[in-house]
Amino acid sequence: LSLSLSLSLHKTSTSKPVAMQRRMLFGLMVLVLFNNARGEASRNVSFPTTTLSSAATATTRLLFGSCNTARMPQWAWDPMMKMAPDAWLWLGDSVYGDLNDTAYSLSANWKAATPGHLRRLYNIQKNNPGYVRFMRGTGAKIFGVWDDHDFGDDNADSTYPHKVDSQRAFLDFLDEPKDSPRRKQNGVYSTHLLDNGRIRLILLDVRYNRTPYSEGQDGDFLGEDQWKWFESVLISSQAEVNIIAGGIQFLPPRTTALGIPIAESWTRFPSARERLLNLVLSSGVRAPIFLSGDVHFAEISEAVCSCQEPLENESNYALANESGGGRTDDSKSTPESTLLEFTSSGLTHSWKEDGWIMPSLLDAFLGLPGNLAYQKEGLMYVGMNFGEIEFRLDQETPSIVVRIHGKDSKIHMSRTYSLDMLTPPSIITQRSRQRSNDCSCRGVNE
Repeated sequence: LSLSLSLSLHKTSTSKPVAMQRRMLFGLMVLVLFNNARGEASRNVSFPTTTLSSAATATTRLLFGSCNTARMPQWAWDPMMKMAPDAWLWLGDSVYGDLNDTAYSLSANWKAATPGHLRRLYNIQKNNPGYVRFMRGTGAKIFGVWDDHDFGDDNADSTYPHKVDSQRAFLDFLDEPKDSPRRKQNGVYSTHLLDNGRIRLILLDVRYNRTPYSEGQDGDFLGEDQWKWFESVLISSQAEVNIIAGGIQFLPPRTTALGIPIAESWTRFPSARERLLNLVLSSGVRAPIFLSGDVHFAEISEAVCSCQEPLENESNYALANESGGGRTDDSKSTPESTLLEFTSSGLTHSWKEDGWIMPSLLDAFLGLPGNLAYQKEGLMYVGMNFGEIEFRLDQETPSIVVRIHGKDSKIHMSRTYSLDMLTPPSIITQRSRQRSNDCSCRGVNE
């Protein structure tokens, strides 16, 4: 769980100062009371439920999820198997290596994982009857990237002492070939193609090379080798949809409460996040979409983005005008495009199941200024869930449909996006021009 708010309440034996935990709990409880006094409607109410149409068809169906405790009941595999997906994507915390109890709970015993303990948990997960039925019954391709708990410790970074052994154990869990490049690099980042190259998965490792948070906001998540690799993958991609996935959220700006850092997201390192968005938006890649896990709820986030055109490329503005974007004499920005993020977290536990106080604490945290800037129309669900993307690439208007499925067999979110609205306008000229290093995004509610 990246929201350290929750883990700080759960882990009474961790190294985090108890006094800080108490101050944070007290402050957030005050916020809960304040929100209740204002009579605000709870943001924990799910989006109106729908049913999956049997008439819907898709070229490719990708399922995804995160935050899975190997020794707890796992409800999702049989419903997912019935959907006949083409691929399954682990978005981090496929096991909880630092959980030294059978079940995730408020009073669990937490300590950094040893390589042997991680391997035992991976073996348990790999032999889970539901997971075995899912893999055998669907033949789905299994992809994955880790987050902190399957890396080995809460909020772990490049200083984690067992990271080399953790990488071996994780790749063995995924049945990564012995000669795979992933076994020869520092980190588990990778890229994969679906539907004959029409869909590209780009999996980012935000753990192996991450700067410790103690070094301040100028840190980095990826490390230079991974940055260079990421840039080359984006620039060379010919895919119609490019899924960029990682363990923590990319867009939502949630990091602190009452001045105390309690959440993990790319906004912990603003310069790294700016570099990421610049690279994605100016690379010429088509329909970039972020996927993330970690937070123990599901959410759809949207950003509105544009880039500044380089001055020397005046011919580009004519092309932009032809596309409907246009420009004025005092503006050299590309037309705006939508950048999406789909978050699914909570396969075996979520805020809804964490005890009566936890949903109210989450509600209070999200009520802080700016924390809902990127959340689209209240699209959030706090129960256990997994995500689905249905790619409709052969329709007259190519599109994707994203859905969030709950343990209650209901669809708690469902939205359709055309690929045209997701492709940055700079794609028109990108392959023949210098990339812009001046792109910006704002939340859909800003």
